[in-house]
Amino acid sequence: MNLRLLARPILMGAFACLFAIFSHAQTKTVTGKVTDSKDGSPLSGASVVAKGTSTGTQTGADGSYKLTVPSSTKTLVISFAGFGNLEVNVSASNTADAKLTSTADALSDVVVIGYGARKSKDVTGSVARVTEKDFNKGQIASPDQLLQGRTPGVLVTPSTGEPGAAATINIRGTGSISGAQEPLYVIDGVPLGQGSSMRSASGVEGGTTPRNPLVFLNPNDIESITILKDASAAAIYGSRGANGVILITTKQGRGGKAGVFNFGANTSIANTARRYDLMNAQDFLLAAKKANIDGGADPVAAGEAVKGIDNGANTDWQDQIFRQAISQNYNLSWAYSNKGTTARLSASYDDQQGIIRNSSLQRLTARANLGQKLFNDKLKLEANITYSSTKSQFPPLSNNAGFQGSLLGAALQLNPTNPVYNRDGSFFQPGDQRNPVQMLAYFDDREVTNRLLTNLSATYQITSSLSYRAVLGLDNATSERLGFADPRLGTNAYGGTNNVFGRDYQNQIQGNGRGTKQNQEVNNTLFEQYLTFDKTFNNVHAINAVAGYSYQSVQNRYTGSFGWGLNTPVVAPTDVFARNFNQFRNYANFLPDFGRNELQSVFARVNYTYNDKYFFTATVRSDGSSKFGSNNRYGTFPAFAFKWRVMEESWAKNTLGKLFSEFNVRANYGKLGSQDNLFNYAALNLQETFDVGNNSPAGPRSRVVQQGNPNLQWEEVTTTGFGVDFTSKNGRLSGTVDYYNAERTNMLFLAPTPGGFAPQSNWWINLPGNVTNKGWEFSLNYKIIQGNKFNWDVNANLTTVENNVTGLPSPVNTGAVSGQGLTGAFAQTLTNGSPIFTWSMPVFQGFDGNGNARYAAGAANQLVGTALPKMFAGLTNNFSYGRWNLSVFLNAVTGHYVYNNTANALFLKGSLRNARNVTNEVGKGPENPFNPGSVSTRFLESGDFVRLANLNLSYAFDIKGKAIKTLSVFASGQNLALFSKYSGIDPEVNVDKNINGIPSRGFDYTQFPRPTVVTLGVNIGF
Repeated sequence: MNLRLLARPILMGAFACLFAIFSHAQTKTVTGKVTDSKDGSPLSGASVVAKGTSTGTQTGADGSYKLTVPSSTKTLVISFAGFGNLEVNVSASNTADAKLTSTADALSDVVVIGYGARKSKDVTGSVARVTEKDFNKGQIASPDQLLQGRTPGVLVTPSTGEPGAAATINIRGTGSISGAQEPLYVIDGVPLGQGSSMRSASGVEGGTTPRNPLVFLNPNDIESITILKDASAAAIYGSRGANGVILITTKQGRGGKAGVFNFGANTSIANTARRYDLMNAQDFLLAAKKANIDGGADPVAAGEAVKGIDNGANTDWQDQIFRQAISQNYNLSWAYSNKGTTARLSASYDDQQGIIRNSSLQRLTARANLGQKLFNDKLKLEANITYSSTKSQFPPLSNNAGFQGSLLGAALQLNPTNPVYNRDGSFFQPGDQRNPVQMLAYFDDREVTNRLLTNLSATYQITSSLSYRAVLGLDNATSERLGFADPRLGTNAYGGTNNVFGRDYQNQIQGNGRGTKQNQEVNNTLFEQYLTFDKTFNNVHAINAVAGYSYQSVQNRYTGSFGWGLNTPVVAPTDVFARNFNQFRNYANFLPDFGRNELQSVFARVNYTYNDKYFFTATVRSDGSSKFGSNNRYGTFPAFAFKWRVMEESWAKNTLGKLFSEFNVRANYGKLGSQDNLFNYAALNLQETFDVGNNSPAGPRSRVVQQGNPNLQWEEVTTTGFGVDFTSKNGRLSGTVDYYNAERTNMLFLAPTPGGFAPQSNWWINLPGNVTNKGWEFSLNYKIIQGNKFNWDVNANLTTVENNVTGLPSPVNTGAVSGQGLTGAFAQTLTNGSPIFTWSMPVFQGFDGNGNARYAAGAANQLVGTALPKMFAGLTNNFSYGRWNLSVFLNAVTGHYVYNNTANALFLKGSLRNARNVTNEVGKGPENPFNPGSVSTRFLESGDFVRLANLNLSYAFDIKGKAIKTLSVFASGQNLALFSKYSGIDPEVNVDKNINGIPSRGFDYTQFPRPTVVTLGVNIGF
């Protein structure tokens, strides 16, 4: 045997073992947990890096980490957005826990305030910041859901429970009486220009709920949301800040040279939280017979009438349209940072089903946030790019359905003895009622929206104190909405909805089928450049100043067409109606729409700090808008603020120091402008030329459509306020108290044209009068228990709002009430001495002995409360025990009323005589079947509620693998419990019932219900 051949592998193996042992001796594995020093909650995604190297990792959902480093490593650098960096010594230990201090608590938190950032201790205005740690969890379709109820002064009211539906967001109340209720949204420094969001195209059944302007964003990409609430904070945005400003900051690259991958997936199950208590078939027939007898029929005739409406089935029509909705969400991201390069790439896919059949939202998003420093870090180039493709499917619901009702209205009132199908498989369709299952099968309404938001910027550090920044923002969106109505929708099932876009096509389309095609395109271009000066003199005087120029152009284009009549008949139940817009024999074009507006601005802000004790801010912005005539094109909006850190005074340390570690006093004054609700060419006389369609020999026509007002002025909001911020001596209790007062004048209003100008009967004016909002905001954070394993902290906020209108020349009515016989009816008014959206109607005093309604004051209209809440609050309890974390969030709204237009339109005793179903309460109640359903307080109900809005439970596993660094699972619930006396499905609703563009508030009309949602998910870090 050749001993040398045998020895070689033995020696090589020995050397390999020695090398492995030696290599292992050169490295060590450090483990630990990173938590928030404030409440002990884990910090997921914190960066842990060996000092002086690129070796690093991120913490898991439970805050734990595991990192292999050279044995010579002495220090780890641990960092997390919103917290101060911490260096921990690991030279003598392989374990290192870290408690990071929130930079907000340390008074050095960097807060985005518009055209820059400031440390928390330097902020003088009223600014609220919600970070990822405090976001609502679960099935989140848009960013506004992340902050609902989480901060004082901000009221988020979902319009309906439809996936992707818009919410009403009011910051410190609402002041405009002619639209423009929403705040300005700024995403990574790019304001979404007024009119840059896709408007809601009409559905196949009429007007629909507007789409959410933020639905194109992936909520998982968002790191923080900052709300600028007063004029001092928002004045840097001038004419666009009158309703407040919401700054959305997305996640940037971090994680070290190797980069960090994160993958998340979740599944949600949604069900109806409540349903209407409708009569079943047996109770319905008994109630219908009694209604006929009470209506004057003898028992025999009443019995015969009931036999005529008994179709032998027992159908729960709510079961036919509602479903258990299953949704899914997937997110993948990669973050990287090394020297002067940062990058974060992410992609997500959402498939969210609605609890009403044929409702869904599918969204694909991709995002790239890139940064590169050059020339010894003097030049920084950044690019933030978001692309989204959103596909929506809409059920046949509308805000202005006729007496037959859209889908939900039809289901609520349909005879429960009706079957779904005839024996031949066709849909059962009696009388003038609609079969909702047929509507779901024969209506089809879908929309596809593609959006690309790009933010390119370059920052050059001219000197250590002076920098120049240029920003180019491009926001391009296109959408196409296709709607089809099957030809088998006959006269009975398809009546009252043939007037589309102002034209009546009833005779042409009945039984012929139709399709609508609507296209929108929005292009928003922003260019800004500004200088920033930041320097401290003699460690006493600190100046931070910004001065710049901004130009923004928003262009909208809308086209639409309408087709009807098929070449190939569709008659039998098995025939297929192709959803193809090119299949019709006849077409007509809708009036196209094109608009463009430009905003040119100069702005400046100076922050001066003396001895880190006294803080002064002065801001001014001058905006010029193309919407105004040359007389008043420019508006100037100044603001001032002051802050005093009382605890920096020597006398305060000896007195207040026994109670507080921090105590600040703030005051502010400012003026903001508004022109968002104004039409693009409101100052000009306009004429349109249009084609009346290929069936008319008249050809193109022209008409004057607008009388302009060249003397229009800017709507203005003047705000004043003061506040106090404090932190207890032991740091366990902290809070903020604010008082605010905002007065709106020169209100823009679409009023009747003098002299009855035809055909356009309205023009824009500045309406005399004021709208005032004032109130208090409270925010408290308290660490109840701080232990080694168990921690419990509470966050609470509360806001009061007092709204009042003065100086109007005459009342302004709004709030159209839907229902048979209610054409022209309204329920709200804007009048002096009362809040906006005050309810105006007769006061219902019950039924007399004959079952007829009794009203006070001769049935005259009276002012009976408001739709605006007077108080709203949020309460969050956070618990952590070991690797378990639990968050419980409740919110409450009180002091307002909701008008139950659903009950007014559908749930009347007389409906039984017409073979329409009602609730058990109405069917068995004392109402006379001939009693009219007039607008009154009979249908006005308290909107007060307390809701268990969000509950999230998570567990993080102790992972020791090499490929998978972190693994956590969670379960969350949304809308788990509702405590309210409201008889409808949900009092938190805001269906649009405007009249002539005057917004309404607090209407419930066959709304898409808000569901109860349970979500299960997993997050994995690589």
